[in-house]
Amino acid sequence: MTPLLVHLVFHPDSTDARELAVAIHRALHDDPALPGLRVPTVVLPEDGTGLPPARHDLDEAEHSLVVVFADSDMVLEPAEVPPGRQAWPAFVGDLAERCRDGRHQFLPIQLSESAWPLDRRLEGTSFVKAHAQPWGQRTAWTERRVVIALCRFLMGLEQGPRVPLKVFVSHTKLDIDKKPRVFNAVVEHLNATQPVEAWVDSARIDGGSEFAEEISRGVRDSALLVLATTRYGGRPWCRREVLLAKEHQRPFVVVDALAGLDTRSFPYLGNAPVLSYRNAGAQRAIDLLLKETLRFLHVSKVLAGQKRPEDLVFSSPPELASLVRLPPQSSVLYPDPPLGDEELEVLGPLGHRVETPLQRAGKDKKLSQWTVAVSVSESDDPERYGVLREHLDSALLEVSRHLLVRGAGLAYGGHLGSEGYTVALCDLIRAHQSLSTLPPVERIRNYVGWPLPYDTLPKEKRAKLQNLATFIRTQRPPGVEALEPGTFVAEPVFFAATSPVRRYAWARGMTAMRERQVAEVHARVVIGGKVGPTMTARPDGGREKAWYSGRIPGVLEEALLTVRAARPLYVCGAFGGACAVLVELLEGRPRQEFTWDYQKQAPHAEEMRRIYEQQGVAWWDYPDMTAFLRETGVEGLSRANGLSVAENLELFRTRDLDRIVELLLLGMSRVWESTPPPAAR
Repeated sequence: MTPLLVHLVFHPDSTDARELAVAIHRALHDDPALPGLRVPTVVLPEDGTGLPPARHDLDEAEHSLVVVFADSDMVLEPAEVPPGRQAWPAFVGDLAERCRDGRHQFLPIQLSESAWPLDRRLEGTSFVKAHAQPWGQRTAWTERRVVIALCRFLMGLEQGPRVPLKVFVSHTKLDIDKKPRVFNAVVEHLNATQPVEAWVDSARIDGGSEFAEEISRGVRDSALLVLATTRYGGRPWCRREVLLAKEHQRPFVVVDALAGLDTRSFPYLGNAPVLSYRNAGAQRAIDLLLKETLRFLHVSKVLAGQKRPEDLVFSSPPELASLVRLPPQSSVLYPDPPLGDEELEVLGPLGHRVETPLQRAGKDKKLSQWTVAVSVSESDDPERYGVLREHLDSALLEVSRHLLVRGAGLAYGGHLGSEGYTVALCDLIRAHQSLSTLPPVERIRNYVGWPLPYDTLPKEKRAKLQNLATFIRTQRPPGVEALEPGTFVAEPVFFAATSPVRRYAWARGMTAMRERQVAEVHARVVIGGKVGPTMTARPDGGREKAWYSGRIPGVLEEALLTVRAARPLYVCGAFGGACAVLVELLEGRPRQEFTWDYQKQAPHAEEMRRIYEQQGVAWWDYPDMTAFLRETGVEGLSRANGLSVAENLELFRTRDLDRIVELLLLGMSRVWESTPPPAAR
């Protein structure tokens, strides 16, 4: 079970609250300045009524922080509340009551003056008054309060006015009055906002105290903010403060405020986030230090649940300064991503074993003969299942990361754009930087189905793509070319499915690509997917409803073909969309979205179907596909994918990424052990 989960609670009609919740999710889970700050979040499912859900589980994690974005939408009571449901004030009041058990904490954010107290049970509760902040500063201000609350929570502190940590401001007095005067700016910011307690060396040392002892004590229970000005690296006490922080495993952040030339930078100032000092530098520095502190606390909790008895847990990657004092042959567990080979070579003579959880997991390369297809695309109803688009992106990369380090190759279709899966995978590999842990690019296979352009793409783009993955071109289906000879050439330029014959051409091409892929892979994971129309951007900047271009929704077709070929299929249904429909069909419950009456609303659908009949190409009808999935059922899925019925049902519904990965690897390992697969063709 994950140690911490943040619940983001907002009214479905409140655009401001939703946007703020998304910003908080991004700040906690995907901050580019802090790789590894991956504090998981969930949001509430929405059913279109505007009411809160009938119930909400706070026990998906060991501990939860419930962040409520209270505003006027949440205050207003509906005219009528159906039996078994609650209005928002009562629902939030109940959440607050449930957070009094010590396992969970409640943090209300007040976005409008009328939002306090929301429920009479909250009259004695202090709300975080975000509404009093200037509009342009509200998001950053709220992010800081949430991060502070999480730090307090993980440190075991009660909610209240006490600050969650001390900041030791490491600086040299020689540069205090020199531009950019970063020390004065930081101290003024700390005095004005008081987010933390500042420890400024000699200003906090009483007369008669031992300077070295007080400095050491100050660093041991603080987060270190290093103000790296021109003469910082030449001051012995500054250098000692950094080394003490590393010795005692304290979080620290470096503010690069260098003016001019530093003839010898301090060699142990690395292995930490570095922020260039510019406008609003003091605020950005403190915010970064707070997030780094949160990362330290959260990572230590996560790794504590994964450590072996002999392990020493490090919250940051190991280095010479932090390893040299360890007992001989120590075992160190530190967070992903792993060190690169070049760093491991430098640390090798010390004789310690340093590993990340992913490096350990990938040692046996149990899936090294497998190619796993990953079918992931945006859901068209994420709100219904209480997920954000960002949650789907995280699931995609987390699943891919674990399959890669265990030696599996990955296969997928399409996605040649700059925001596609290919580029995301390349970024993932760069982030891990370990050639010995992650496989070569050749293990990533992109199936490019006709009529997606490939050979007709600009040479520069094709050359760039070839450095990211191996591309497998599937050919034009037979008989298509005669319908529009000038367009349906072997290597076309892009054309949209804007007519019946073009929709037919797209459908045939996508099905052919998926059939070939199914024949050449060993298993498939499906997450999300569209079932009907979604709002997409037009080239002119506007938005319009757009349907898929294939015969049926893509993720559903890939799943159906996989089951029909008796390949292992793993369905992650908690992210909504096509996979949620697939779950219900496998459990014997029909879904209106998976009927011809619904799907024929797509442009040119009925005319496309007539062309199938005219061309003598088989048309797998919706009642037949529904019956096939019902007859397969969860039991049929289990016979092929190595998971029990109960485990498949859990995979259908869990939003816990760690558990999703655990179930996927469990099923694949069982299949691999029982019938070692032949190499993919």
